[in-house]
Amino acid sequence: MNFKNIIFPRLYCPFPELVSPFAEAVHEHTLDWASRHRLVTDDKAFARLRSSKFGWLAARAYPNAPLDRLKIVSDWNTWLFILDDQCDECGLGRRPAELSAVHTRCLEMLCGKHPEAGDLPLVRALHDIFSRLEPLASQAWLARFAKSAAEYFEATLWEAQNRFHKQWPDRASYVRMRPYTGGLYTDIELIEITEQISLPCLVRTHSRVNQLVAITNDVVCWCNDIISLQKEKAHGDMHNLVLIMHNESGLGLQESVNHAKRLIENRIRRFQLFENQLPSFGGQIDREVARFVAVLRSWMRGNLDWSYESGRYNTLPVTKRIARTGTNGKPAKKAWPIAVPQFEISTEADLLAE
Repeated sequence: MNFKNIIFPRLYCPFPELVSPFAEAVHEHTLDWASRHRLVTDDKAFARLRSSKFGWLAARAYPNAPLDRLKIVSDWNTWLFILDDQCDECGLGRRPAELSAVHTRCLEMLCGKHPEAGDLPLVRALHDIFSRLEPLASQAWLARFAKSAAEYFEATLWEAQNRFHKQWPDRASYVRMRPYTGGLYTDIELIEITEQISLPCLVRTHSRVNQLVAITNDVVCWCNDIISLQKEKAHGDMHNLVLIMHNESGLGLQESVNHAKRLIENRIRRFQLFENQLPSFGGQIDREVARFVAVLRSWMRGNLDWSYESGRYNTLPVTKRIARTGTNGKPAKKAWPIAVPQFEISTEADLLAE
């Protein structure tokens, strides 16, 4: 079956659509930031960056973040996407030794070192992000962020070694590594920065909190595997849940897409169950936990809404009018036509009607 015959399913997400009032300002800031740091160097790359709208992803995932902190988050995620593109499209992801050297230097930036004359633009841009994060965070938080970034680097090196050896990972290994290859643990650490909260170790290590974080990671990454399916197959990349199920179990592509959808729905329902089972940690801490969990929900929904409006994955375009959401989830007055992949977001009511 080719991609023209695949029916992309409605992806279930019961959480409300929210977006920061700073979305467009952050989008423009990040375009300027990427240009200043020479992360894009030609008109075609810049046009692609503009159409990707990474600033809008940050605005949807962290709808209540102050402008200065939202800019940092947007720049960080843009940096991750550009690194990912260099792995996929420039061959870096198939050269493990070279990628490892880049990772080592990047990790040094997150540990407080300074760039040198011969460093890559990626390295210099990362130092800029760190220099803006450092005044906002404790040393303990910076260490946690660096650890999450190191795990992301290690996981993408695992992917590079698989590509180099032309070795497909088995499904169990892929599912275990996917939360790290997506880099989302760094974004979850950033919730404390954007919400200006500080969850104590007792809360961060609680089993229910960890389960909510793990589920959020799975939902965002597995949705991305459906949405980016054609892009990754076109680049010959096997690191995609749908493709791995198709390769390992012999399921057809359509069956694999449908099964991934069911896995996502099951994880979201489990998130709702576990959220209701959170214990009380005390008044002020409970309020901070509620804000933390709200951003987890915004990540799951915002990732899907951003995928509609972003040009990054629109490889199966259809024109559709979508009611634009204004600040903090309030519907805007106008709708506008955009090209979107052939999937939709469904609600609990949609599922009950099926």
